[in-house]
Amino acid sequence: MAFSMFLRTSGCQSRMFTQQAMRLATQPAITQRMISSSLPIRNIMKDTKTTPILNAIRSFRTSCVRRSAEKVEDHSRLWVIERVVSAALVPLIPLALMMPNKLFDSLLAILITAHSFWGLEAIAVDYVRASIFGPILPKIAIGLVYLISIATLGGLFYIISHDVGIANGIRQFWAIRSDAQKS
Repeated sequence: MAFSMFLRTSGCQSRMFTQQAMRLATQPAITQRMISSSLPIRNIMKDTKTTPILNAIRSFRTSCVRRSAEKVEDHSRLWVIERVVSAALVPLIPLALMMPNKLFDSLLAILITAHSFWGLEAIAVDYVRASIFGPILPKIAIGLVYLISIATLGGLFYIISHDVGIANGIRQFWAIRSDAQKS
């Protein structure tokens, strides 16, 4: 377990470390080089297949986290960004309603769309699984999440640039009273 944790450290995930490990793992073992000098044993060893060391290490995992030298996904950073966006919405919403302008409306549109995108994406990934629905439906669900998010951001920017804006639109909506309340 300690060795697999060592391989997951940032120093072991660099491209140079991976290339060096692949070079060492794919070279014939030192014992094979020594044995290959003697002719009779060399013929016996010709038929055996050796497993590269690195493949043996990669097949031994203590968790389901998959690492790749080319693509390292760090979900902890995304988690922090999601929390920062959520925390930024708390003061931004009242601020945008108190002082409506295009800057606050644009920030509000971007942060609300990002916040809802991450929520809808989590729902699609968690509940529309390939093991239950097959390989095609989860991809369609994620595509719909992207489509909804793009349409939402486009619609909000249209309201900001061609109409009264988000904050003024909310103010006008709150100002609507029913006929029963007016009389």
